[in-house]
Amino acid sequence: MAIRFTTILSLFFFLLLSKQPWLEKGLAWGAESNAAQVYLLAGQSNMDGRGRVNELSAEQKKPRGDTMIYYKNPPFASVGWVTLEAGYSVAPGFRGTLPSETFGPEIGFAARMSQASVGVTLALIKASKGGTSLAKDWNPGAQGDLQSQGPCYQNLVATTREALTALQKAGIQPRLQGMLWHQGESDSGLGTENYAQRLKEFVKRIREDLGQEDLPIAVATVFDDGTPGRVQIRAAQKQVVESMPYMRLVTVDGLTTSDQGTHLDTDSQIILGQRFAESMQGLF
Repeated sequence: MAIRFTTILSLFFFLLLSKQPWLEKGLAWGAESNAAQVYLLAGQSNMDGRGRVNELSAEQKKPRGDTMIYYKNPPFASVGWVTLEAGYSVAPGFRGTLPSETFGPEIGFAARMSQASVGVTLALIKASKGGTSLAKDWNPGAQGDLQSQGPCYQNLVATTREALTALQKAGIQPRLQGMLWHQGESDSGLGTENYAQRLKEFVKRIREDLGQEDLPIAVATVFDDGTPGRVQIRAAQKQVVESMPYMRLVTVDGLTTSDQGTHLDTDSQIILGQRFAESMQGLF
């Protein structure tokens, strides 16, 4: 297929403006099209990911030439848009540089989405942080009032706008396709109704702040460790998904953890990503 001059020019400016290390890898984002399908990934530790990179297969460790990621978990961040590979996650105590030794659902998600959309460029904007709550850190507060908003919510909105603008300046048209959300363990004391109301407000506000009222959102349930608090959060998540449009519930049932019932292990992170992808495909 002949590559249009305008597409080549767009790609050239994308690479020139970004000055990213993947230039050396011969990445050809936009070679067939100057558009990218964008997905947001947000939440706490199971979205940030505690899967172990050293437990992945050689194939799973390979950088994905069809997918880029823009990651920000202050004070850590990718150097703008980079090629997706395992390691855009910050576990407690991490002091090195990215990519790290852990990963989240983005690896399984990208692999499954690419199987279903051959030739499509995926762009993942990941803003996640372990140990954070919807009541405080992800609180959307009042629109336009940063003082009332939690730091993670501010980071999500700011990072999304920043990443989308970078694509647009490079001549690549971003198409915001949906958002993956995995959070709730830190709010297990809130109860069903309190958490449900907060999650509804979060969904409403992120759609408003990003200017897309029909933004598809997939919500993954928290792992059921048998405690009343987790059961209540799971009930709240189900309630919200069933009561709001363009939403899908992603279950973690059948998955396993690397600890006593909280953090998904390596294999389960891959499966979670695949389930997120299947849920997104079902929302279109």
